[in-house]
Amino acid sequence: MKVSLPLQRIFLVALICIVTFVCFRYTLGNQFTNWDDDYYVSNNKYITAFTPENLKVIFTEDITRNNYHPLCILSLAVNYHFAGLEPWSYYFTNVLIHMANVVLVFLLFVALCRRLQLSEGAATFMASFGALWFGIHPMHVESVAWIAERKDVMYAFFYVAGVFTYLRYTDGAGKKWYWGTFALFVASCLSKPMAVVFPMSLLCMDVLLQRKDMKKLLVEKVVFFLFSLIIGGAAFYTQHRTGAVASFSTLSVGERIMYAGYGFIMYIAKLFYPAHLSTFYPYPYRYISGSLPFIYYAAPFVALGMALLPGWLLYRRKSPWFRIYVFGMGFFIANVIFVLQFISVGAAIMADRYSYVAYIGLLFLVAYALQKLIEYRPSLRGAVVGISLVASSALAYACAERTKVWHNSRTLLTDAIEKYPYRALLSYKWRGHYYLSIGELDSAMMDYELLRSINMADAKVLNNIERIKALKAIQGGVPMLPENVSDTAYRPYMDSVVMCMAAGDTLGALRKYVSALRMNPQMAEKTLAESSNELVQSQHYQQAIWQYNLLMKITNTNPFYYFLRGCALFGAGRIKAAVQDWEFAAKMNSKDVQRSASYNLSVAYDTLGEPEKAYYHMNRALELGYKPSPDYVEKLRKKSDGRTR
Repeated sequence: MKVSLPLQRIFLVALICIVTFVCFRYTLGNQFTNWDDDYYVSNNKYITAFTPENLKVIFTEDITRNNYHPLCILSLAVNYHFAGLEPWSYYFTNVLIHMANVVLVFLLFVALCRRLQLSEGAATFMASFGALWFGIHPMHVESVAWIAERKDVMYAFFYVAGVFTYLRYTDGAGKKWYWGTFALFVASCLSKPMAVVFPMSLLCMDVLLQRKDMKKLLVEKVVFFLFSLIIGGAAFYTQHRTGAVASFSTLSVGERIMYAGYGFIMYIAKLFYPAHLSTFYPYPYRYISGSLPFIYYAAPFVALGMALLPGWLLYRRKSPWFRIYVFGMGFFIANVIFVLQFISVGAAIMADRYSYVAYIGLLFLVAYALQKLIEYRPSLRGAVVGISLVASSALAYACAERTKVWHNSRTLLTDAIEKYPYRALLSYKWRGHYYLSIGELDSAMMDYELLRSINMADAKVLNNIERIKALKAIQGGVPMLPENVSDTAYRPYMDSVVMCMAAGDTLGALRKYVSALRMNPQMAEKTLAESSNELVQSQHYQQAIWQYNLLMKITNTNPFYYFLRGCALFGAGRIKAAVQDWEFAAKMNSKDVQRSASYNLSVAYDTLGEPEKAYYHMNRALELGYKPSPDYVEKLRKKSDGRTR
């Protein structure tokens, strides 16, 4: 029985999505990393609740310290709402959005082939090839397997959808498709400012579709370019303010051109041979003579040749391939032009994630070339398909293996260090921070000392070196000498407190806490209180309970401690114990705590099946100024009335 074309395509795109999911399945067991995941998720208080205050900050401020992408942050807040700080939820969402992008690429290629009047069979082959390589390419792992790079898969979703709706608009479908395209463009920019190049991609589409009324083409893009200027200017200002943009004097004009040419070549090379991938690609070392490796001097000329020579030859021959080439190469260039380090942003010369959208243009060009080869030489069809499948299998394996690099901070940063020993300096720094956070002091010290030995240790690294020395002295039983006590001498002891608590050594934690209090009573208590509160917010309830127990051995008059320990107990399922803490807190001398504790008591008693007590405490919360949902109050009233009758 012959399968209809639509069913065949549904089967193919479903199969491609399954293969893509299998390649990324390992990410579902990955952990948060300390490479920006803390700014975006684990230490981001603005995603913990959909309050008006949080939403205002998300849409009006740069809360990740490097860019404005409110829709990305909002999506992370949705993850937090349903799964808290469970990493698999964030990774799973990234993979789902990536799979949606695979479907969009498939549909876009089919639509473009139809506009080019290619056969349905050719359209199916090109769409399948393009979508599969887009889904499983190892260069795309960084965009999908890095939680903080959620912005990449999100901006791409709106971006590709916008290109698709623009195609419908140019097909005469009406102005609503034009404004739909603009709305998707805005959403893409609000997911990641890199989308500002979208109007340039539309111009590449115009070339492919042979739209020749230049005045009309430019006029209809005016609103797009104006919005691009606004978002692009804001992004440049933000990155410049945070120090991400290097001073123009840092690199000469010649160096900028060489590095841009090198990046251009490497992005294209890694499409076909994605080897030696890294989370960090450092700028090159100079030889003792001051010169760079030869490839950097040759790169601008090679890049120009790769970009222009094929187009010039096709134009001279008046080949119908010319517009295909301009679209594919133009789309690629438009989407990497601002990340080729003409303007130096960050400490890396390139990044895998920058290929995510840009590769769509090159994939279309490669798919078209393969299809035409099959048309010109039908006898090669089996060989082309076979080689494509073998190459795709190799990409799928490399993709799956690459996802394992992102398992945690150790694996991620170690991979970059192994690829570029003594050059991936930021990776040494952040791996040192990771080792210190899990108590591997010797490993942290090795990374920090390496940075200090080459004069690349910043203030935080130097401070951490001293902290580690003090921690090791404490662990060895060496007391701090009174004459050496400073305002910050308590910190190593507090580090020891947290480590002891994580290991379940409550007695050791108490001893270290008492020592910290002797050094600096106010700051020691404040530090432990903040740590305990963060544990409650991140849903690490048992350790939070232990730390509040420790706090309250010394200070048992703080109402906030009782209230927050009650929250931790409730989160851990110990509802009756939580009620005891909240009952005590509700009687203490703090109206804020009384109000919140009373409301929490109403929830707890409702959970325990005691509606009269729940309604009583709800009324108490109302008297103190709490503003719960009217529906919830009414529900408690009805439950209470029903029980009393």
